[in-house]
Amino acid sequence: MKKMKKLVLTLLCSCLLVGVFAQKNLTSAQKSFQNSIITFLREEGYSPSIDNNGWIAFKSEGKMFGIIIEKESPFFIIFRRSGFLVGGSDGFEYVFSLLACNKVNEDSRAVKMFCTKESVYLQVEQYTRSAEDFKYVFYQNLNVLTDAAKRFIEAYDEFEKK
Repeated sequence: MKKMKKLVLTLLCSCLLVGVFAQKNLTSAQKSFQNSIITFLREEGYSPSIDNNGWIAFKSEGKMFGIIIEKESPFFIIFRRSGFLVGGSDGFEYVFSLLACNKVNEDSRAVKMFCTKESVYLQVEQYTRSAEDFKYVFYQNLNVLTDAAKRFIEAYDEFEKK
């Protein structure tokens, strides 16, 4: 039951995750990149939307993902997956979350995990020259984020047992 509560809180946390980094004014090149990604996601069967802060938000297998485009020439992309709630009666313990994040970061070359007193975040950051380059690695990024979340839970459970 505790795991179910954590999953529900994760979904709530994911709603907050999309608004963490605000971005509203895109250059024409960034807007074109964003439109290409939205079109790609729709073609792949997702239902992307733009939130109030400029994130491209979409769900995959029940989890929220967000993509933000910063800079250009090359573009800087943050691709984030919904994280985990830390603290409170139903959240993950902060110290175990830190340890689990460190373990995942140690074992992963692509994913960056970080923990605040409220949430655990998972993201891939990359520079890319074009939307085509981003599309080429989209599913790899999606998979490493999903895998990192599973490895976080496994590492967390191990630290919690000790």
